[in-house]
Amino acid sequence: MFKPAILLTAVMLSATPAWAINKCTGHDGKVVFQDAPCADGKGERLNIRSTSAPAASAGATGDAQARLEKMKRDNEMAEAIRTRKPLVGMTLAQLQEAMGPATKVNANNYNGTQSEQVIYERPQETWLVYTRNGVVDSIQHRPGAPIGSTPSRATGPCPTQHEINNAITSASSMTVSDAERAERWKTIRAMQACGK
Repeated sequence: MFKPAILLTAVMLSATPAWAINKCTGHDGKVVFQDAPCADGKGERLNIRSTSAPAASAGATGDAQARLEKMKRDNEMAEAIRTRKPLVGMTLAQLQEAMGPATKVNANNYNGTQSEQVIYERPQETWLVYTRNGVVDSIQHRPGAPIGSTPSRATGPCPTQHEINNAITSASSMTVSDAERAERWKTIRAMQACGK
């Protein structure tokens, strides 16, 4: 009963790699390390085990995986900031760094959860970025003319009062620059003068 257990223990202990190195004194008196036994039979035999761990524990592997995922996420975040695009998981500060000042912000506080719709209008696209408690939760990208802009009307009917009111609301946004606000009001006056 005990013999198989002893044999199994001996086999398991011998399974880890070990190398024999001999420490010999050369004919000139210098210490030499070599694989072969010393020529004069004198010297010291050193048993050296591999320095690599036999197998990483599950916790260590999990930690390494978590660090790798964090590095990937940090790289994605840096790339999004560099290319001026929003990314789910960004903080409001990172979003500001990536996108610049917002065109409009619609804020809401429902049962202690702060949520915002942050609108970024660009000449050829609009980004609708939704945040929850200061972190980007979802993103909508709409290529084409900005949502708040009024399409140019070379010909056709005049804008409705609803369209004019929407343009006034857009021009009244606190995040619009003075130059943009002046341009929007110029467009609104043209809309109001249509048909008169």
